Amino acid sequence: MESSDRLRFTPMFDNSSTIIRSFRSGEQPPAHYQLDVDSFSLVASSLSTDSSFFESTEFFVGGYRWVIQIYPNGNEKDNGHGHISVYLKLCDKLKSGYFINVIFRALFYHWEKNEYLIIQDLREQRFDAKNAICGLSRALPQTVFYDKCSGFLIEDRCTFGAEVFIINATMATSARVSCLGYYHHGKYTCRFENFSELSEDIYSPEFTIEDRTWKLNVHPGGHGAQKDKCLSLYLVLIQAYDLTAGNRLYVEFELHIKNQLNDDNHSMTFKHPFEKSAKACGSDAFVPISDLLVPSKGLVIDDVIIFEVCFKQGFMLKTM
Repeated sequence: MESSDRLRFTPMFDNSSTIIRSFRSGEQPPAHYQLDVDSFSLVASSLSTDSSFFESTEFFVGGYRWVIQIYPNGNEKDNGHGHISVYLKLCDKLKSGYFINVIFRALFYHWEKNEYLIIQDLREQRFDAKNAICGLSRALPQTVFYDKCSGFLIEDRCTFGAEVFIINATMATSARVSCLGYYHHGKYTCRFENFSELSEDIYSPEFTIEDRTWKLNVHPGGHGAQKDKCLSLYLVLIQAYDLTAGNRLYVEFELHIKNQLNDDNHSMTFKHPFEKSAKACGSDAFVPISDLLVPSKGLVIDDVIIFEVCFKQGFMLKTM
């Protein structure tokens, strides 16, 4: 390897484990912004101090206004001495509590290879009300950038690029999972007389456990594909003060048809996340209608049927 090749490639990498560098074809220009400089020496000499920078025009990504700041002589305040420093600045002011997480790539065009050198910090950068700038203080060594053999600065011309990948932009949100201890002993029993005369879709009276209101929904002749085959039974959440959009109430419960001759109830156990758009859980095929017609099974006696729901445990996933 000739000395010019060693100078060209070896100094381009530092000891940071989070900074990666790679090349890609010049046929794939920067996705979000490209800055062509016709006289880089003129720009650099016009800056008054070693820590001075020049700022690009604004560009838009993700609905936000951005600029890039380039320090030709490095940002010494950020350990950038001896390097070209490149930063991304958010021009829009974010409200307190809001943030944007970004992956930022700085690009340098290599004229001889017709390729872009991509320099990227693997860590996400967070922009918020207090922090509007992030970047690469040691993007490219000056010894490489200014070397005529390196291919980045040709006849005093160079090209920079920027790519901004927004991971998320929102207000910081937290949530909590809270155990609902009172569901360990919650129970409700409902008795229907004249069962043979019940309509196709009936509800029990509403009942409340703590601050949440429920009811049972019964289809004596079956529902959906189980019509005329099975009795269908569901637990329905009517009202929950804290079940707003995004919150979920996870409940384990049992539905019973009480055996009126012994303790051998017909039962099913369910585990279900109740949420604003899904407030019912049960079974279309809770019990065959034929079983209800057999007196010895004890499920219907003297045209009376008894339903029961027993809450086993539950927890609430709630946005804070």
